[in-house]
Amino acid sequence: MLAEVVRRRYTRLIREKKALPDLLLIDGGKGHLLTAWDELRALNLHIPLVSIAKEKENIYSSQPGKLSVALKNDGAALNLIRRIRDEAHRFALAYHHVLRKRALIAR
Repeated sequence: MLAEVVRRRYTRLIREKKALPDLLLIDGGKGHLLTAWDELRALNLHIPLVSIAKEKENIYSSQPGKLSVALKNDGAALNLIRRIRDEAHRFALAYHHVLRKRALIAR
């Protein structure tokens, strides 16, 4: 699913000649990071990627030689990434609830 989302999103941005992001933040660990990285490379895009793993909140980077990034547990950078991740989760759940409600009403 992640590969498809990345492929569709950035194919559309390229086709519409819209601005590309300076950084892409992925919710997930190394596997998600590498999946998104593969899709961006297939599109010949070189956007830096960062991902946050849920369990230990490890930060992973697509930069060569810097796969894992250590951030202070109570630092501002990690707190910002957490807030972004939590907002993405909130948004996704709210959208999922809308879809479920529509499906129930359509019955």
